[in-house]
Amino acid sequence: MQPSRFSILTLAGAAIALAGLPLSTSAQGMLGIGREGSRVTQSIPVKVGVGAWAGYDSNANTASGGEAKETAFYGGRASLRYAYVTSQTRFDLRFQFTGLRQDAGGGSLDDMIYNSRLKADFGHRFNQRVSAVNNAMVAWEVEPDFMVAASSALRDDQYLYLWDRAAVWLSLTNRLTSVTSYAVEAIGFESNRLSQTEDRVTHTFGQQMRYAWSEQTSAKAEYRYGMTNYDSAPLDSKSHYLLAGVDQQFGQSALLTLLGGAEYRDYDAFDAIWKPYAEASLVYQVDDATTLRWLARAGLENAEVAGFENRYSIRTGVTASHALSDRLSASAGVAYVYSELEGEGSDRNVNERGVQAHADITYALLPNLDLSTGYQYTSYDSGNDDRDYDRHRLSVAATTTF
Repeated sequence: MQPSRFSILTLAGAAIALAGLPLSTSAQGMLGIGREGSRVTQSIPVKVGVGAWAGYDSNANTASGGEAKETAFYGGRASLRYAYVTSQTRFDLRFQFTGLRQDAGGGSLDDMIYNSRLKADFGHRFNQRVSAVNNAMVAWEVEPDFMVAASSALRDDQYLYLWDRAAVWLSLTNRLTSVTSYAVEAIGFESNRLSQTEDRVTHTFGQQMRYAWSEQTSAKAEYRYGMTNYDSAPLDSKSHYLLAGVDQQFGQSALLTLLGGAEYRDYDAFDAIWKPYAEASLVYQVDDATTLRWLARAGLENAEVAGFENRYSIRTGVTASHALSDRLSASAGVAYVYSELEGEGSDRNVNERGVQAHADITYALLPNLDLSTGYQYTSYDSGNDDRDYDRHRLSVAATTTF
């Protein structure tokens, strides 16, 4: 039986509950690549932030075939942060909310739109042999995110997104470790227009074996089984992944993860296919003030496949953050995606490519008052001209924290 839209909303609530359990995506979304539990190093009491922001958007309507509309926008924002750390447990909770009113929109959007994310990362060591991790995110958003790779590449509807991954680590010997995982990913759009083709749920089960060659290097082999069910679109499928790779630690400052192999995907309505699959990540603490993160994946995807048989994408992105002084900090990033959509004949094939880039600067005017400004650029080029767009967005904000 295919899941209803109600089941997606139910799963979103389940993710919030799962985030608090002592458990930790790819076939299972990009969020899980290189992430296992929480990296938080010290406890943080509850911090709440509230503020206001405003800006200019050169193209608020990127809906397919829509006319470009520039607009001013303004609204409010809120955030929450909490972390709990002991010798055995790490828990990190982050929530961000922005609401904005715009003079012009597009697609299925109202004049008032919202973007919010709840992230929860958890890790617990039961003893020297057994540990468990859980990573989760729930989002109610409009903006496309090329590095989450779940929503439409166009800004034309509110959507609810859920991702949760739990894993249990079991040390079999001093060198051999078993990692058993389960991940769920779901998305539901507000309008019937997109929900008919995009609403879906994916379940992924994984079994990984890891062998520690040294304190810095671990080899790994993994099997994954995935099931994707759409509410309406005839794109249900089952997938088998055969993967191998390595995790390489460079001292205490950097961790590189590499994993590659093949996916066998069996569609209910189409012929089964084999496709190469690969994922990689790098986290590099350059110094006390600078952090660099890189993420990449190549594989079949479930977003925006309607009208075709499959979408194969290569995605990569890098972000950097740097504390220029005690009061001034900056961050920047860029993401790139290239997709090939295959139909029943060569005349049905379409290629797409997109770039997202951003830069932000924050200045602590007072101990509990931050001023910030940001710029974002998005460009999308498709063989379907109705999906082409360019977009620039500038914003300023003031936030107080208590």
